[in-house]
Amino acid sequence: MRRENAPAASPGGGDTAVSRLLAWWPALLAGQCVLALWSAVRALPDDAAWAAVLPVAVGSQLLFLLRALPLLCLLAWPLAALRWRRAALAGVGGLWSLFLLLQAGLEQYYLVARVPLGADLFGYSADEIRTTVGGAGGGIGAAGALAMLMPLAALWAVLVWRGRRAATARPAWWGGLALACLAAWMLPLAPGARGLGSEDARAVATSKGAYFVTDALRWWRMDAAPIATATASTARVAASPAGGDPAYPFLHEETTPDALGPYFGPTRDGRPPNVVVVVVEGLGRSFSGPDAPLGSFTPFLDELAARSLYFDNFLANQGRTFGVLPALLGSLPLAEQGFAALGPKMPAHAGLFNVLRRQGYHGSFYLGTDADFDNERGLLQRQGVDDIVDLHRFGPGYQRNPFSEWGYPDRELVSRVLADSGRLRPPFVLGMQTISMHTNYRFPGQEAYRAGVEARLQALGIPQARRAPYRAQADIYSAILYTDDQLRRYFEQVARMPWYADTLFVITGDHRLPEIPMDTHIERYHVPLLVFSPLLRRPARIRAVSSHLDVTPSLLALLSHTYGLKRPARVTWTGTGLDMAETFRSAHEFPLKQTKTSVPDFVSGHWFLHDGRLFELQDGIRASEVDDDGVRAQVAGRLQAYLAANARFLRSLVLSPEGDQPRLVAYAAGMQNATPAAPLAIAALPAGVGMEAVRLERAADGVRVAAAFVNGDAHDSRTFVPLAVLTGEDGRELREAYGSAIQLRAHERREVLLSLAVPALAPGRYFVSVLPSDPATGKAVGRGRFHLPLDVPAAAP
Repeated sequence: MRRENAPAASPGGGDTAVSRLLAWWPALLAGQCVLALWSAVRALPDDAAWAAVLPVAVGSQLLFLLRALPLLCLLAWPLAALRWRRAALAGVGGLWSLFLLLQAGLEQYYLVARVPLGADLFGYSADEIRTTVGGAGGGIGAAGALAMLMPLAALWAVLVWRGRRAATARPAWWGGLALACLAAWMLPLAPGARGLGSEDARAVATSKGAYFVTDALRWWRMDAAPIATATASTARVAASPAGGDPAYPFLHEETTPDALGPYFGPTRDGRPPNVVVVVVEGLGRSFSGPDAPLGSFTPFLDELAARSLYFDNFLANQGRTFGVLPALLGSLPLAEQGFAALGPKMPAHAGLFNVLRRQGYHGSFYLGTDADFDNERGLLQRQGVDDIVDLHRFGPGYQRNPFSEWGYPDRELVSRVLADSGRLRPPFVLGMQTISMHTNYRFPGQEAYRAGVEARLQALGIPQARRAPYRAQADIYSAILYTDDQLRRYFEQVARMPWYADTLFVITGDHRLPEIPMDTHIERYHVPLLVFSPLLRRPARIRAVSSHLDVTPSLLALLSHTYGLKRPARVTWTGTGLDMAETFRSAHEFPLKQTKTSVPDFVSGHWFLHDGRLFELQDGIRASEVDDDGVRAQVAGRLQAYLAANARFLRSLVLSPEGDQPRLVAYAAGMQNATPAAPLAIAALPAGVGMEAVRLERAADGVRVAAAFVNGDAHDSRTFVPLAVLTGEDGRELREAYGSAIQLRAHERREVLLSLAVPALAPGRYFVSVLPSDPATGKAVGRGRFHLPLDVPAAAP
C-alpha cells in the first residue's frame, strides 16, 4: 500500500496527529497569504498607496491566522488523528477550507458594502438580511469567485505536496509556533493601520475575519449586562441631561429658541405652513453641494442650495438608515440597537408628526421599500402618521426595480408621491424616503445616467488622470445623478400646486453612502441639510455644526413662534435646535452610532470621540487627532453620562409620563417657564496653539493660503512660525512657505497670509498642509490642518 493511504502509526511513532498538523499547516499559511493579497488588491482603489497598504493588509491577515491557529488545531486534532492518512488529510483540508471561505465571504461583503461586517449582523432579522442580500444583487461575479477559489487552490496545492512527505514532530517548531500565537494576542487588531492615510485604507488593511470576531465578542459581552455597566460607571453623573426627574432621564422643559424664524415671512392666508421632509438614501456632503471634496454630482440640489438655508457642517446621527427617522422626526435617544428596534416595546412619544396632527395636520409618508425594514412602520405608526405608502401599498401602474429586491426605484417613488400631490389639503406634513442610492446602485434607464457621469466630470473640470476611480464606480455616481434628477422632477411639478407657496421643505441624507472611499470616520455621518421654502426671506450658508436631532425641535419652535402653533411644554428631545451661525463653530453635544450594535461615537463641542481616540472638529467636518488625555477623559465622561441616561430609559422604557400627549403651550409661555440649558463642561476652544480655519485660493503664481491661528491657553503661546506645505497626489513635496515668527496672547486669534509660489501647476489634485512650526526645527508645535485637497482643473478646450 502507498504511504499516503497507510494507517496512522502508534502514538509513539513519527506519524502522529501532532506531526501531521505541523507538517500541513504551511498549506493554511499559503492560503491565508493568497487571500490577503487578492482581497487587498481587489479592494484598493487605483490611486491608493499600494506599497503602504499591502504589507499592513498581509500582516493583519497573518496575525488573525496566528490568533485563530490554536482553535483551528484543536478542532483539527481529531481529524488529523484519523487512522487513514488520506481521510485525515481530507478532513483537515476541509476544515481549513471552511476557515478560508468564511474569511473570503467577509472580504466580499466589504467589497460590496465598503464597511466590514461585525456584530451588526445580529441586529437584523432573517427577512431583513434576505432583503439586504437581494438588494445587493448581481452575485459575486467572476472576480469574487476567483477570490474564493485562489486561496483554496493554494491551500490544497501545498496540502497535497506536504501530504506526500513523511510527518515528523519537531518540538522546536511547535515551540516557535506557540510563541508566535501567544505574541499575536499581544498586538493590536491591525498593526500599522492607524498610520495609513485614510479611513478607507485602514479598513482595507484590516482582516475582516479578525474584525468580525472581535466586534461580535465585544457585542456579546455588552449584551450580557449593558445597563449595569453604563449606570454603575456613571453613578456620580447627574440624573438627566437637564437635571430633571431620574425616572425620566430625557424629560425636560422645552427651551429651543426659534432660530429659523428671522429667515421666514408670513404665509399668504395667515395659516401655518405645510411641511415636507425628504430623506435621501446615502446622500453625503463629500459628493453633493458647494465645494464638495469629490465634486458635486447633485446639480439640482446645488441649485436649490443657493436658494435655501444650506447647512455645510451637518451630521447624521447614524451610519445606516436604522436611526434616521427616530433622530430626524423625534429627536429620540439611541436605545440599544436604535429606537425603532424596540419594536412593540417602543414607548409612546412626541414627535413632529403627532404634535402637528393634534393641531389639524394630515400626515403621510412615502417610501419605495418595505416599511417593516428597520421597523420604520412601527415608528411612523407611533408618531400618528395617517397614511404610510410603501411597496405593499403602491398600487398598480408602477414598475418595481428589476435589478434589486429593495422595491420601487426613485423615479417610481416620485411618480407615486406626485399622483397624490394634487389631492393634498393644507395643512399637511409629508415625508418621502428614497432608495436608489443604495447597493446595488442599479435601476432602469441607467445607461443615460452613466453617460451623464462623463459629462459631469467634464463640467467639474476633473482631469483625465483622476477620472479612473469615478469610472470604476460609475454605477454609484450615475445613481446619484438619477436621484438628483428625480428630485428636480418632484420640485418642478409641485411648484405648480396651489399649496407650494406656503410649504417648508427639509432635505437631508440618512447617512453618507460608504462605498465611495472616505478619508476619516466622521465622514460617514457628514450629510447636507437644506431648508427651502418660497416663504424664505433670504438664503444663507450655515457653517455651524448641528445634527438630525436638532431638526424637529427647531421646526416646532419656528411653527409655534412665527406661525402661531403650539409645542409641548415638556419634551424628551436629545437635540437642542439648529445652530444658525454663518461662521464655523461647534457648540452641540450628541451621540453618533454607525451600526445598530456598534459602540457610540460622541461629539462634544469641538471634540469628536471615536474608538477611544480624540479628534478636533474643524470646518468642513475635518477631524484632526489630538493626544490630550485630560480632554479625552472629559469627553468620555460626557458620553458615559449620555449612556447612563440611555440605560435608565431602557430599564423603564418610558420617556415621559405624558406619552404622546404632552401638554401643548404657546411659544412665549414655554420660554417664560423654561430652565436654561446647562452649558458644556468642556471648553469650546482647544488648549494650545492650533488652526481655526484655512482658505485656499489658486492664483497665477501658485497658491494663496489664508490661515487663522488661535491660542486656546490662558497665557501667551510659545513663539512659532506659520508653515504651509504643498504636495502632489503621490505625496511628493513641491513647495514650502513660511511666515514671520509670531507669539499669540491668551485666547488671541490671528490670520496669516502665505503664498506657495508655483507658477505652473499641471491639472490634477494637490494637497496643502498648514501648521504652527518650531522656528529652529520646523516640526509641528501645535494642531495643524493636514491634507487639504486642492484641485487644478484642465484648461477649457
